[in-house]
This record gives sequence, C-alpha cells and structure tokens, in this order.
Amino acid sequence: MENQNSFKPMPGFSSKNNYKLGLKLLIIVTISLLLLIPQTIIMSMVEERRSTEISANEEVTQKWGNGQELTGPVLFIPADTSTHNAYVLPETLDIEGDIKTRTLKRGIFDFTVYDASVVFSGQFTLPSELKPEQLKHLRTDRAKLLFAISDFKGFADNPTLTYNGQKVELSAEALHLGHDNALSCNVDIQPIMEGGKVAFRLTVPIKGSDYLYFLPMGRTTSLHLSSDCTTPSFTGRYLPSQREVTKEGFTADWKVLALNRDFAQVLSSNSELKDAQSFGVDLKVPVMQYQQTTRSIKYAYLIILLTFAVVFFVEIRRQTPVHPVQYALVGIALMLFYTLLLSFSEHLTFLLSYLIASAMTITLITVFMRALLHNNRAALIIGGLLLMLYTFIYIIMQLESYALLVGSLGIFVILAVAMYASHKINWYQKGNE
Repeated sequence: MENQNSFKPMPGFSSKNNYKLGLKLLIIVTISLLLLIPQTIIMSMVEERRSTEISANEEVTQKWGNGQELTGPVLFIPADTSTHNAYVLPETLDIEGDIKTRTLKRGIFDFTVYDASVVFSGQFTLPSELKPEQLKHLRTDRAKLLFAISDFKGFADNPTLTYNGQKVELSAEALHLGHDNALSCNVDIQPIMEGGKVAFRLTVPIKGSDYLYFLPMGRTTSLHLSSDCTTPSFTGRYLPSQREVTKEGFTADWKVLALNRDFAQVLSSNSELKDAQSFGVDLKVPVMQYQQTTRSIKYAYLIILLTFAVVFFVEIRRQTPVHPVQYALVGIALMLFYTLLLSFSEHLTFLLSYLIASAMTITLITVFMRALLHNNRAALIIGGLLLMLYTFIYIIMQLESYALLVGSLGIFVILAVAMYASHKINWYQKGNE
C-alpha cells in the first residue's frame, strides 16, 4: 500500500540539479566577495594620488605664497603699564583689491596662484571708547601703525604708506597683530588726540594661493574685489552684498559695520583679534576628480552583483554554462573600469574620463559575452545593462542633494525588474542537469 505521506517531487525537479545550482550561486557570491579586495586596493590608490596632489600643492604654495589674511591698519598706542595699552581701529576703512590668477604646474598637477594689489584707505579719529582714565596712561609719542599679513613670503614688493599726507616706510618688528607678525612704523597721532582726523593710504602688492581674506577693522569697512578668476567661492563670516561672476572673472562688494563684528573699536590687547572671523574669497579652482572617483567606487559592488545576476539568469535561461573563472574575468574587467577612470581623470575632465572608461569596459564585456554565449541578443542585454548602470551612477554623483532619494528609487526599480525576470526561469528544469 502506497504511503500517502511520502514525498512527491514536483515536475522537472532534480535534487542533483538543485545542488549544482546552489553550488554555482555560492561560488558566484564568493567571487563577488573576493572582488572587495581589489575594490579596497583601488580606493587606497585614489587616496595615495590625492595625497600626492596635496603634497605637490603644499610645495608650490610654500614657495609662491600661502593663502593670505590681511589685518589692519591699526594704531598701537603703548601705555606706562601693559594693561592700559590701546589698539585703535580706523573710523573708516575702504579696501580695493585687484586679483590676477595664474596657473603653476607641478608634475601632472595644476595649481592656481595669484598676484594682487590691495589698497587700504580711510581715516583715524579719536574714538569715544577711549576713556579719560585710560588716556592719561598712554604714551602718544611712541604710537605706531601696524599692519599684518599671514605669510610674509607673499610680499611681491615693498608696501607703500601715506599717513597724514606724508610717505612713511613700514618695517618688520617683533610685534604681532592677532596671530600674525606685523609691519610697523612710528606715526604722529597728535592731530588725532586733538580731535582731528588723519587720513591714510596703504598699497600692498602681494602673492598668494587658494584664498584672500580680510578682517573688518574699520567702524565701517567697505571691500571691493575684482579678479579674472571664474570659479570664486565667497566665504567667511560675511557674504558680499553684491556680486557678479562672468566668463571673464568676478566683482564683489562687502560692507561690514562695527555692530556686525565680534571685537570692539578699541582693544587692550592684540590677542583679542586671534579669534576674529575673517571674510573674503577662495580662489582655488576646485579639483574634484579624486572625490568623484571615490564616490563612484562605492557603487562598484552594486554593479558587480547586478552584472553577475544578469549573466547567471542568461546562463540558466539559455542553458549555456558559464565557468566561475569567466565570472571572475568579468568582475576583474568591472574593477579595471575604476583604474581607467582614475588614470584618465588626472589628464582629462571627469565626464570625458568617465565616458572613455565606461565605453572601454562595456565594449570589452559585451564582446566577451558574445564569444562566450554565442548569442548577440544576450550579449547586448548585458552590455545594455552596464550602460544603464554606469549612466545611473553618474547621474547620482551629480545630484548631491537628491543622491540618496534617486539612488534608493533606482535600486528599487532594478530589484523589481530582477524579481520579475527571475520568476520566468524554471530553476528546477531537467535540462540543466
């Protein structure tokens, strides 16, 4: 009598075939996991190239001039005791800056540096913040005018100063303004102490790189910058009230009041400027190829898994065996894409590098699958999948704010398509034995 509880295999089911299928899947997953090793190596290679670029940039800027922060001019009036010293800021300060950029080359890397002519003009008056009890301690006969820049190597020529209608020579002394060494000169402040106004004009020819920042030293500070740089980034505590960026360069205007600052019009110590927040412009041309290459590598495993899945589906559906070694070769070709991208992007634009590297990779894998499967349609399906994946990844990299949203929706659609394709496959067909 037949046992009614005995197992009845479903039509076309083969335990041997099922075992082979499971083993093949396990091997494919193992291969994909092993490809994480070259992914890590390529990521390290990108970081190494980035470090090389940073080292080259530091070498160039140390010789030419670092980013510059300009502070001053300020009147320093010493007192008979250091607690009564006074640093008097200008009543008005107008700054005009004309910046000319140039490109210096170090190896395969290009770096943007600049020459600038900056003119400071304005007036000093006796500020109401100076109290009578402080005034009696001041040594007005030893007053100095101070001016500082963050990197003295950046002086392209001697600065010229006109104070109260007379030319005065600035020299370097063991004085500081904020955290920078200062130039100084002796000045007569008697007209100021008598309630008058003293005008000044300071012209500073400087060299630098990356950025040009200022501190708002005047009770009212106006800054106008013009440059041939077409990729400025206005930064700092204060943004320009007006700006215009064209293909020829940019112009920008700032106006900062004493009410906007975090330091007073009269300071008792120069250290009060150490934490003062500056403003200005970043002139460094953004070099994004390493950052974009790193972002693209993060999607490498997704591309490998989806490509392996499609090849596996084609293998099952067409009953054309694909050897694990051939899966590994496809995976290596997919990883080679990122070394090609890294290599090309150091000499070409990232978009052009991405197009060339993806075209080479897609062509290589499509031709390989055509020779392997002996079927044009199947090879074109795999090539078309890679084309869509690389296009999708590039779009995600350009959508900074919406990358997560678009990426999640895209992966959801891809998963839905994979689920739909998988249900059409008879995973237990005898023909696969």
